[in-house]
Amino acid sequence: MARAVLLFSSNAHANHLIAGIPAAVRAAVILHQSQSLGNSDIVIIAVPGGWKPSKWAKSEFARLLPDVRIAMGDPTHDTLPVGSPIMDAVSVLCGEPVVLASNDAVSQWLSDEGHKPDHIRLLNTIGSDIIRATGKQSDGLVSRYLNRPVSRSISKMLLKFPGVTPMHATALAAFTGLLMALCLAFGGAAGLIAGALLFHAASVIDGVDGEIARATRRSSEFGAKLDTIIDGITNLAFLSLASLNLWLQGEMEAATYGAVGLAILATGLTALGARSIAMGGPFTFDAVKNNFHSRPSKITSFLAAITSRDVYAAVFALTFALGFAEWMLLIFASAAAIWLVTVLIVLVRTRAT
Repeated sequence: MARAVLLFSSNAHANHLIAGIPAAVRAAVILHQSQSLGNSDIVIIAVPGGWKPSKWAKSEFARLLPDVRIAMGDPTHDTLPVGSPIMDAVSVLCGEPVVLASNDAVSQWLSDEGHKPDHIRLLNTIGSDIIRATGKQSDGLVSRYLNRPVSRSISKMLLKFPGVTPMHATALAAFTGLLMALCLAFGGAAGLIAGALLFHAASVIDGVDGEIARATRRSSEFGAKLDTIIDGITNLAFLSLASLNLWLQGEMEAATYGAVGLAILATGLTALGARSIAMGGPFTFDAVKNNFHSRPSKITSFLAAITSRDVYAAVFALTFALGFAEWMLLIFASAAAIWLVTVLIVLVRTRAT
């Protein structure tokens, strides 16, 4: 049975969270999946004095490495198996594994610990790099340059706590949407501005659950569907309640623009939903965008970019805050009409093919 040893200098280092996953678990996953090092049936976590795994470390080992046996060793008492590769765990996490070829090398490694860089700082840097890599190629302009830096900071903060999952971030986005709805429904003129700003905040927070999912290896089809549903509800709630807010303030013309745009949007979404049901596939808001991506051009790429959620949420927040709600809703209704025509054309063409 194959064995490999991951050597940490302390329990604090082995249990330290790297983007939500304990360092010992991340190192073991890398080791187990690395063809250059071979797949080990047993991974031994070696710590001076013996490793004391946290409850979260035990849980994450069971989730990520269910078929691998995890054992504990103490390099100060010569309890490491003879002939097994012994590796500096932090070097494995850095992608440049250092193999300690003998007991003398292990002893030297232990004696040199006081002269090595701050491992906690290094582990935090590795975690930051993991979170930084969680962006998506499909990110819009606002998301890439404004939303992602904020959402990554939120993800980084949340992942310092053991037990955080994408569902916690999804719940936070839903709660933000609920606050938005309450402001729009009962807040009057000030609530209109607050609701628009919270709509943009919900768009920012919407990126957190995906970042956490990718950073912690928890991506799932269910999570993606739930995220899409909450996004759709938040979008429709904003448009309908913003129109209601304006109507209650006596802004009939602005409210009418919003209601017309909402009706057009609902018609397009109904058409997309009917097509998805007919084809037996999942519902998606991106049918038009995907069609543009299949036939890229400068115009279609630009249209896809400016109609992404991150862009229109930011534009709504800015224009409402500056007092241009009526003009924004007029533009929205006009854009929705163009979008509906495009949806119908795309659906007819894709049905024909």
